[in-house]
Amino acid sequence: MKFKIITVFFLFLFQTLLLAQNEKAIDIFNNRNEDLNKAVKDLSVLKKSAKSNESQLLLNSLLALTYITRKDYESAKKYITEAEKFSGKNGSSSGEAYYNFAIGKLYMILEINDQSINYFLKSFRLFKLNENFAMASDAGVSIFYISNYKDVKILNESLELADQSKDVGAIINARCGFANYMKNDFNNNKTSKYNSEQLLKYLKETVDLVKNENETTQKFALASLYFNYGYNLLFYKKNPEGDVYLNKALKLAKKYNYLSIYRNYYGAKGDILLEDKRIEEAKAFFHRGLKEAQAMPYPDAVTELLFYDDLKKIAATQKDWEEFYRIDQLFQAASKKANDESVNKAIQNSIIKYEMKEKEEKIETLTSKNFNQRIYILIMIVVIVLMLIIWFQYQKNNKLKMHLISEKNKQLEIERNQVRKELIGSVLHLEKKNEILNNLKEKLMEKKSAAPSVIDHQIFKAIDEGILVDDDFEKFRSNFNTIYPEFFNKLLDKANQNLTQLDLKYCGFILMKLSTKEIASQMNVEPKSIRMARYRIKQKLNLGKDEDLDQFIQHLS
Repeated sequence: MKFKIITVFFLFLFQTLLLAQNEKAIDIFNNRNEDLNKAVKDLSVLKKSAKSNESQLLLNSLLALTYITRKDYESAKKYITEAEKFSGKNGSSSGEAYYNFAIGKLYMILEINDQSINYFLKSFRLFKLNENFAMASDAGVSIFYISNYKDVKILNESLELADQSKDVGAIINARCGFANYMKNDFNNNKTSKYNSEQLLKYLKETVDLVKNENETTQKFALASLYFNYGYNLLFYKKNPEGDVYLNKALKLAKKYNYLSIYRNYYGAKGDILLEDKRIEEAKAFFHRGLKEAQAMPYPDAVTELLFYDDLKKIAATQKDWEEFYRIDQLFQAASKKANDESVNKAIQNSIIKYEMKEKEEKIETLTSKNFNQRIYILIMIVVIVLMLIIWFQYQKNNKLKMHLISEKNKQLEIERNQVRKELIGSVLHLEKKNEILNNLKEKLMEKKSAAPSVIDHQIFKAIDEGILVDDDFEKFRSNFNTIYPEFFNKLLDKANQNLTQLDLKYCGFILMKLSTKEIASQMNVEPKSIRMARYRIKQKLNLGKDEDLDQFIQHLS
């Protein structure tokens, strides 16, 4: 008993420690934007000490997602492959949810949209099942973006899940998705129910949800929100307050190295200044954006090309051909660099795509094999169940049949006993009648001897007709055969037809289990005569001294 208590205690302690380790891993992942390198290091340390399949699956998946944030897709693929070893052993666990989310993210980057949506849908369901509503909402929003703003139903559900999570980052991400849907709708649909006023109001409501930037884990979503609100304020309202939010977005982009926010900030700000004919200010913005983009840890030649292109346009507008030529030289160099990067990236992505496709094919083959095995097992189970049902039904029917036979035999035995009683009664009645008639005949014979003329001979004739021993035997035999068919025939065969009617009658009485005394009494003879008759019958049946006549007759029946 004491051992069981200790075992349960240690199991409980292990589960508690496992849960704490997994929660710590998810917390590191959620705050990865503060320092991606530190997040990778901390998650790797936890991975080394992880003992359970669930922890290994979760940590490999979180490392893959962190490397995707770092744009290191080769490392992300490596950890996804590692996580795959522990997948499928944890049912609908949190680790399975993050694993599917990581694959969905990588496929989204590789632009394999169908596969990406499938994995995001799996993670969407699993996160909901585990009540991780913030991540479920993020998965739903990702599906919405991949579907090119078409899957509004899942976006609405993502908004509800984000509200349930009470996670400001998830709420911002989902609401930004809906803001993009609104803008896309009224820009492309003349009959849209949305407009710029509603868009700005919705974005302002979302911005007002942010009480503390440090508590918002999804920094990129926050930066995107500030950028969208600031840009739309300037674009639709020419409201200088837009600069405040654009600067907030830029501050986050600098802190967390969000290249797309850099590019969009300087590009959008420069375009607005060009529209207002503030060419020199726009030019200064493009130069500044170019300089800061080049200084980022993850530079992007395509971003440089965009800024060079904008500066070329300004030089052409100002007819400053010397400046135009200088920037064009830089543009060509950046273009070559971008092409090299693009080729390398395409090659790398192609390799990853091929390896991921190969992995999918293996999974599909295994799934198909497992499916076939499950079908085979299912068929075997069905066959076994059917056989068991047939066997049980057979047993049931057999029992019922045996019961019916037993009941029928009981009924036959009752009827047989009844006929036996009637037969014995009939036989005894006939024997008694013959006995009385014989006695009567003897007395009449005595009287006739004394006075011959007194008694008419017709009386003696009537008495003799009444006795008719042969006729009595035939009646006896007929009745006896209804109970024991072929008994007399078998008996005669055994004795080579050497048995008299009286012998047969004695054997019939023995079969009916009448005692020697009972037979003698009813036959009006001495028991000694019956014993002599039994001895004579044994001789005729060729039975030895040790063989019992009663047993022989009972067995013969």
